[in-house]
Amino acid sequence: MRRLPAGVTWPIGLAAAAAVGSASAVLALGAPRAQDASRPRSTFDRPPVTIRGAAVEPDGYDGTFEFVRVRFGSANLSFTRRMGGEWAHDYPRADREIIAVLNEVTNMRPRPDGYRVLRMDDPEIFNFPVIYLVEIGFWRPSEVEVTALRDYIRKGGFLIVDDFRGGQLPNLMRIMNQVAPGLEVLEVPDDHLVFDSFFRIEEPRSLPTHPVYGQLSPVYLGLFEDNDPNGRLLAIFNYDNDLAEWWETFSTGYYPIDITNEAFKFGVNYIVYAHTH
Repeated sequence: MRRLPAGVTWPIGLAAAAAVGSASAVLALGAPRAQDASRPRSTFDRPPVTIRGAAVEPDGYDGTFEFVRVRFGSANLSFTRRMGGEWAHDYPRADREIIAVLNEVTNMRPRPDGYRVLRMDDPEIFNFPVIYLVEIGFWRPSEVEVTALRDYIRKGGFLIVDDFRGGQLPNLMRIMNQVAPGLEVLEVPDDHLVFDSFFRIEEPRSLPTHPVYGQLSPVYLGLFEDNDPNGRLLAIFNYDNDLAEWWETFSTGYYPIDITNEAFKFGVNYIVYAHTH
């Protein structure tokens, strides 16, 4: 059994816890488990989203897949000045890389510039089937944001939480207790379909945590429909893990390509699972 912070045991009852690299270089990913994924079809107008002075323009939007990152306020002023906030960790390089890989290995054909940032309380977020959030330990959602996330999940949206560790776990529990008080955060079984939705990931825990995190053993937690760990996954939480750090550094050559490829498999699987379940 994983060693967790003092006072936290499995299963975790919610009521008990207060630059783009060439995707063609991703050759070691192996043969995919499936060759199709549904494409969300929606049309709507949207204004440019400006992040640190760079506008993500909506021109030519045609309803193809876009990678949506959740933005939230930060109490860390130093980090906010340098990076835009904890929510922006690994942005935009990681987001660009996962889009490039999805385009290379699936038939989803996402927008090449299809990475955007939205607040949880932005009604537009309901147009996207998958949302991604990092550093959840620093998020203090408003009542409106909590309600929006609850409604998003109820309507079939899929939440990916990445890049959090150690002492951030209690805040995840607090937020999820507000969002879904009837559900528990449970460990995702190694043989769950989310690890076999596109690529077969035989041993999810064998992916090492990125060196920036130190010597940690990743754990995959989730919210399940009817609290059934073999049932439909509503949200997945990469605890003591940071997949996007591997994505972001893919083009640098600093780390072994085989490990980075494994990290991409998780991202692809999550997104394909969200579209097919």
